[in-house]
Amino acid sequence: MITLCCTQKTQRRLRLTAVVTNPSPSSAALGDWYLHLVNFGRTQVVLATSERSLLTVLLPARELRTTLESNLLSAVLRLLLALEIPVDAVNREIEAMQPMAYGKATNRRVLGSMNTFAFYVSVCQYHEEDALPLAMRLAKTPMSAIGYKSHLGFPCDTARDLLCAEMSGASTRN
Repeated sequence: MITLCCTQKTQRRLRLTAVVTNPSPSSAALGDWYLHLVNFGRTQVVLATSERSLLTVLLPARELRTTLESNLLSAVLRLLLALEIPVDAVNREIEAMQPMAYGKATNRRVLGSMNTFAFYVSVCQYHEEDALPLAMRLAKTPMSAIGYKSHLGFPCDTARDLLCAEMSGASTRN
């Protein structure tokens, strides 16, 4: 189970009247996902960012209330496979992401990183057909929020570390 941590703008768009105030810890290696609506000209897009790795996918905002969860799972699956994460780890993560609850976005580190990603996407002039290549570029963007004092971290490397650590932990339990 994961919590989809929504900004106020996203909560309004989804017409959420009740959200989880004290979500249980995520069962997924990449943690909960933060959602923010961003406008690029006439196009509205959802930036979905993993709390633990800052891995980010872009989702269409059309019919958001009915397609959000399935689009998120599909986009995460495609991105992880494109990053050449082992298939077993990808499948385990997708399974661990279900079911989904809705909560408030509170982590300022993630929200600040999402603002950086939104600016980057606006510079690249987002087109819906470019969602995966753009997510790949965001995954390889150096971020201080996941780095160490002496250097920047990369969302793709952090995600790989988290998923492969989870995979090795699962293999030792079996």
